[in-house]
Amino acid sequence: MTAIADATALGACVGRDSPSHVIVRLRGGKEDGAVLDAVRDLAAASGPAVTVIADDASMRARIEAVRAGVEAYLTPPLDALGLVERLESLKRGVRADPYRVMIVDDDVTMAKYYDAVLRAAGMQVMVLNDPMKVIRYLADFRPELILMDHYMPEIQGRELAAVIRQEAAFDSIPIVFLSAEDDATIQQRVMGIGGDDFLTKSIRADNLVSAVANRARRFRALRATMLRDSLTGLLNHTAMKERLAADLARMKRTDRPLTLCILDLDHFKLVNDTYGHPAGDRVLRALAHLLKQRLRVSDVIGRYGGEEFAIALPDTSVEQALPVLDEIRVAFAEMPQHHEGGTFHVTFSAGLAAFPRSEDSARLTDAADRALYRAKAAGRDRVVPAGAVEYGSRDAMHDHDGMRAL
Repeated sequence: MTAIADATALGACVGRDSPSHVIVRLRGGKEDGAVLDAVRDLAAASGPAVTVIADDASMRARIEAVRAGVEAYLTPPLDALGLVERLESLKRGVRADPYRVMIVDDDVTMAKYYDAVLRAAGMQVMVLNDPMKVIRYLADFRPELILMDHYMPEIQGRELAAVIRQEAAFDSIPIVFLSAEDDATIQQRVMGIGGDDFLTKSIRADNLVSAVANRARRFRALRATMLRDSLTGLLNHTAMKERLAADLARMKRTDRPLTLCILDLDHFKLVNDTYGHPAGDRVLRALAHLLKQRLRVSDVIGRYGGEEFAIALPDTSVEQALPVLDEIRVAFAEMPQHHEGGTFHVTFSAGLAAFPRSEDSARLTDAADRALYRAKAAGRDRVVPAGAVEYGSRDAMHDHDGMRAL
């Protein structure tokens, strides 16, 4: 991290250090214009993401910042964790995962052409020449757009789109039809059944890339809003269950392990009662941030409800997961949590269960829940792996609601 006080030195500093972010402080003085000019030069050169911290919250000031190429505009009082989360969101935007596009076309030559065009644009592509196999691969590949031929021998595109729309999990995936059909009435009828756009097969490569990227980008943004918990930014309960089921199916096919962690903050009601709900919200966000920092990109983290979190660790046995989660537990327990009168500390308890000991997501979750119950009963602030009792019948243990009351 480098701090500079002179706007004229900004360009040289960025050229020397190649930062991913620049944070600019605007104080409402006449020097702000020079600062925004320097920021504008960075934007013109496709430089780093710029966040502005400014006292002026007016619409006019925000517009000037947008015109200069500013990506985030924050005003005091600042939430330090919120600032970090915002910077990380910009970082994810710069290094976004490639859009996932599924091409369904029985014409092998055309499918290869579309594949090459989209891959050259940095997208991840799956090609299916047999439309009857689409449902089998949707859950695994999780496309953000389906590029589909309209006229195919066994099934028409509109019929396949209707089949896809029957599955709630795939109902919102954009479906773009490709066809030589240029009759606008037919195109509208087809799209009314389940398509989102209709492109002619003679479309230019750059226009195809643009149409696909724009649709996929909007789907990704909408999907993130639907699937993410608004407070922590983690997957919500429903999305977490879907991802766990998908990852578990993938591990089964490849005969690899998966560990599920169910984690619950200790005495969280007391935190809210003593320090207030805003302080409790900060604790939840702090734990979410720590989990995202310490775990792998391939690990799936969700807020399962209230103060409970779920973590799926693919390609990981319980023996491998235990020290990782225990290290996070210790780090979180040592982390000061802030309230108006000072600081306090919070701990969590966690239970671990593994595939293949439990072979479906419901049994896996149940076993991890039971291990969490045992961690709570043993004194809290610990990570406990499921044993023979936890992997046994549900009647042998307390029910889930009893566990949550601890």
